[in-house]
Amino acid sequence: MLAVTVNVKDRLLEIRDVDRKGKGNVLLKTLRNGICGTDREIANFKFKYTQPEEGEYLILGHEALAKVISVKDEGLFKENDIVMPINRRGCGKCLNCILGRPDFCDTGLFRETGIRGLDGFMREFFYDDAEYLVKVFPGIEDIAILAQPLSDLEKSVEVILKIQERLNWRCWDSTYSCRKALIGGTGPIGILTSLLLKTMGFDVTMMNKREINEVEEEIVKETGINYYDNTKGLGSLEGGFDIYFDTTGYIPLILDAIRLSKRNSIIALFGFPSTDIKGDFNSDLLFNIIDKQIAIVGLENGQKPHFERALVHLATWKSIWPKTMAKLITRKVKIEDFEEVKKAIKEKGKDEIKVTIEWG
Repeated sequence: MLAVTVNVKDRLLEIRDVDRKGKGNVLLKTLRNGICGTDREIANFKFKYTQPEEGEYLILGHEALAKVISVKDEGLFKENDIVMPINRRGCGKCLNCILGRPDFCDTGLFRETGIRGLDGFMREFFYDDAEYLVKVFPGIEDIAILAQPLSDLEKSVEVILKIQERLNWRCWDSTYSCRKALIGGTGPIGILTSLLLKTMGFDVTMMNKREINEVEEEIVKETGINYYDNTKGLGSLEGGFDIYFDTTGYIPLILDAIRLSKRNSIIALFGFPSTDIKGDFNSDLLFNIIDKQIAIVGLENGQKPHFERALVHLATWKSIWPKTMAKLITRKVKIEDFEEVKKAIKEKGKDEIKVTIEWG
């Protein structure tokens, strides 16, 4: 069967025949894969944690939509069901992993499909266990691939709200309408985070270091989310913000956000640093964090409850923001177009949001 593989030792990205279907009680046919920044870092050999499951190569892919071909023990799933597999698997040793929350693995020995220690889903067929599958309900198959990145954000917002229970953080009317959220970055993670917080009632601004593009302009118009061009920094943002959610990993921007955050705010770090720039972290900034009681939290990975919540939100958004949802899948590439697939995995296109690989 065909699979997209990386050989870290020989620095090769290939589409090749393999004989690895994996293990599990459900046989699945891949319908679609999403491509994300982590896939690109692995394919360009910049991700230092890449680890094959066995041998010299790793099958890529941690975002997938698949069809059930057969089930060993019928229960939750039946033939022809459309499902999504969860990408992180627990260490089997710590309490969090045993209880189904490897996103909080205590040992750090978790494995991630298509990233470290487990083959991914960029292959024609694979086996998996039913416990790692989430059923996709009818009507959203076209955008369901977004549920994987959105699940990470569902978990992230859950954590943010839990931390902010440290104070009376809701507004006078018991909503979040008086709270301002600033989102650093307008890629798929930035846009999905903006949509999620907007749904919850926050006053949301997404930000990039350039003028707004045509797609973003349409999203802003339909959803009521604000856009900010921070070419000249954050200084003109009035009144500060209650949440800064970073998807860029750009350290100087994060430090600026800390300086402009309101009292009792939270800085949520989702994007990994892409450079070694340390920025100007000095005693004044540290005083600012302490004096304003700013919380800073690192965030990643959602699990089954977050996948389920993500699918519900996608269905809701497709109804209330149909034009926006139709814009989020920027391009589809057929697996038969080998060179286009490899190019899409290695290079981000202009104004791209989400690109998918279609398996027919």
